[in-house]
Amino acid sequence: MNLRSIIKTTLISALLLGTSAFADFKPVRIAHYTGVLCSAPVHVAWLKGYFDEEFKKIGQKFEMVPVDAGKNSVNELIVAGKVDAGNDLLATELQPIQNGLPIVFVTGVHTGCTKYYVTKKSTIQKLEDLKGRKTKVGVIGLSDSSVMSFRRKLRDLGIVADGPEADVEFIVYGASDLPIALEKGAVDIIALHDPTAATAEKEYGLRKLLDTAIDPKFAVEYCCVAFVTLKLWKENPEGAAAYTRAVARGSAFVNSNPREAARLQLSKDVVSGSEEFNAQLLESYGHIPSRKAALRTFNIVAAELQKTGVLKKKLNIEKFVKSHFADFESKGIKIPDGYSYDKATDKFTENFEEPKSLVKNI
Repeated sequence: MNLRSIIKTTLISALLLGTSAFADFKPVRIAHYTGVLCSAPVHVAWLKGYFDEEFKKIGQKFEMVPVDAGKNSVNELIVAGKVDAGNDLLATELQPIQNGLPIVFVTGVHTGCTKYYVTKKSTIQKLEDLKGRKTKVGVIGLSDSSVMSFRRKLRDLGIVADGPEADVEFIVYGASDLPIALEKGAVDIIALHDPTAATAEKEYGLRKLLDTAIDPKFAVEYCCVAFVTLKLWKENPEGAAAYTRAVARGSAFVNSNPREAARLQLSKDVVSGSEEFNAQLLESYGHIPSRKAALRTFNIVAAELQKTGVLKKKLNIEKFVKSHFADFESKGIKIPDGYSYDKATDKFTENFEEPKSLVKNI
């Protein structure tokens, strides 16, 4: 084979593989939380081989990086330069992004994993009852999404959530201590994420005051989203796209087959619990992936958190959102808005329009 033939063959191979054929990219390091049921789409994408398939298409590799939710946060690993992609609660990430956390969101993962409880004997029957009274709310952290969502909801109801005249006071406890604090009267309401929330509800006989899976305000937006680092986005957008496609497929799989998703998570010991219990929780969320719906959620949450004072008044929300949401089209990369999955045929369908609803089976 002469030199001209070799060059021609090389160029054809490069075109078939895409832009990644011209560069020797390091494996994309994907963070996955252990002990967190909400990471089911990432776990499924890994265990069902969707990451393998998507990265193989572009001639790249990936690595899974476990993150112990009880000891570390994925943000710490991002800052340390140890991961390139992951998933987390959207509202939890907005303040860190404002303060310099270098990530961009790529797609929505699911809705509705946060719940708020009172004791069965509590005089608080509805959120409107909080107006004009000093209510103590137990939370796992002041920057946690449960606080952000509660502030947004209370603001809609005309209830003051901040400042000296606030109707509520947020008090931090460890997640396992919150039900005890509620039972002993140290707080009036507690906010928890599943599976801790559902476990506490059952064990302590708590009454649900607010469930983001079914509340009209929150059921139409994502609580959890997938992201990549700015470094990966700028240097390897094809890798970011491969991650996005795989996670979206994982989410669609969970939506159609929550029991199998629960079994897969337990088989790899990435979560605890029982298959039945975990499957019921996964089924209660809307695992309907959509980039358009994720962008809409990002815009709404950011704008409302600015009004509550969580985000700075001088922050330009339009620029903030644009700078931290991946626009694959601008990179010349075509990617579906999301996917749907047919359990009977084990086939995915690419969707290019925003779904009519994020509520399961609608």
